[in-house]
Amino acid sequence: MSQPHALRRHNRRQILELIFNHGGMTRPQLAHFTGLSQVTVNAVVRQLQGECTVQLTPAPQQAPGRAAQFVQVAPNLGTVMALDMQPDRLSAQILGLARQPAVSLQRPVDTAGITEATLSLIEQVRQDCRFGPLRAVLIGLPAPVSAEGRVGEPSAVPTLDVGALQASGITVWFENDANLVSLAVHGRSPGLTHVAVLVERSSGTGMGLILGGTLYRGVQGRAGELGRAPWPQATSPGVLEQLPAAQRLIATAFTLAGLCHALDLEQVVLGLEAERCDALEKLLGPLLPPGVTVAREPDVAGAALGGAALCAVQRYRQELLDCPRHAAADARTGRDGPDGGDEHVA
Repeated sequence: MSQPHALRRHNRRQILELIFNHGGMTRPQLAHFTGLSQVTVNAVVRQLQGECTVQLTPAPQQAPGRAAQFVQVAPNLGTVMALDMQPDRLSAQILGLARQPAVSLQRPVDTAGITEATLSLIEQVRQDCRFGPLRAVLIGLPAPVSAEGRVGEPSAVPTLDVGALQASGITVWFENDANLVSLAVHGRSPGLTHVAVLVERSSGTGMGLILGGTLYRGVQGRAGELGRAPWPQATSPGVLEQLPAAQRLIATAFTLAGLCHALDLEQVVLGLEAERCDALEKLLGPLLPPGVTVAREPDVAGAALGGAALCAVQRYRQELLDCPRHAAADARTGRDGPDGGDEHVA
């Protein structure tokens, strides 16, 4: 009895993944690309319609006769929220799972009230239901984050109450902000598989590592904590991100060059203010191994938010590929249940 059920789940996953990746396909196209029979495709599409995951829309008329129908993601399937958290500012993008244009929000904060401000912003988006119920929130923050999503130390937002956010009734994921910048950079240049992305923000110095085409986190999620690297001082070793600006630049150049040699990287991407970027690139010139290119990320904040948006959509789509997690009634109305919760999101 389990095999037919597993096969149905596999067929559903194949078809839904194609719809997500292409935005819309006809049923004959789905059959062609999956190798499934037209009967099987029709059955899966009916199932997805029943879940309110997809809808049928008229396709452009290509030839005389009956127009085919596109199978597309339902426009009110759900909303996800991407958040770039800094000690003085929250920047958010509100995205639909059906590729609707994103909506941007910004809110100034202070460290003492950062938890309350974040919860307030999440509630604002939840009430808005712009693209259907709010399904999940992904927060990029200046702190280590393990593969399991646990936030570690040191954190540049130490007053953030992670438990309160996780108890908000909405699925909340966390990711290191430098990692998100590196994912955004890799998304633009997927052919580069071994890259270090260095960022300097008001919250500190960080680095994201793409190794073998995959984000590298390290054992405890602390990979890329370049700002905590020790550097020799007259009395005792200092921490790199606490050095004076000029000395920090020299220490960064030597540490980064050492990583390029040790990890055999293809490219280093620098996300610093223009003047510091010029100086660092000049310092790196004679230190880097042959063949390593240097590029710049002129908009670190935008890249961090873009990486968060990319991750938020990908993660929730993955949940939908694994199992339908939302109630059909919610998708039809674009609202949460009567208790205001979103318990159908695990």
